[in-house]
Amino acid sequence: MLFSLTSFAQTKEETIAWIKKKLEQHGGGDSSSYFDVQVSPCSISFTEKYSGGREYKISFNPSKVKEWENIGLSAYILADDEIILSTNEMGEKENDRALWIRKGEPDILNQMIRQLTHLASFCEEKKESLTN
Repeated sequence: MLFSLTSFAQTKEETIAWIKKKLEQHGGGDSSSYFDVQVSPCSISFTEKYSGGREYKISFNPSKVKEWENIGLSAYILADDEIILSTNEMGEKENDRALWIRKGEPDILNQMIRQLTHLASFCEEKKESLTN
């Protein structure tokens, strides 16, 4: 029975591909989109571009999040800490908790939370800090 339950688990590569695709399709708020999405177990980065031309470089380590929260009808999920680093075109940096995800797919926010949590389980940095 245990074998049949574990055989449905996504691989690291499948998880990375899913997150990358969904961030490219659904990332950003109403007037922005995510481009140049890079995903690995310990790092996610992308450029957030707004319709007015502004750009921000966004990066975070998903393994640093202990818990993601779906705020109901909102178009974003929240990390438990301000681990999402945003850098504007002038090099000014700001930390945030919100990862903007446009709706358009059933249950996309909860799916993204599950996938980010699963991705974090592959981060070697997280595993090392747990054993020390």
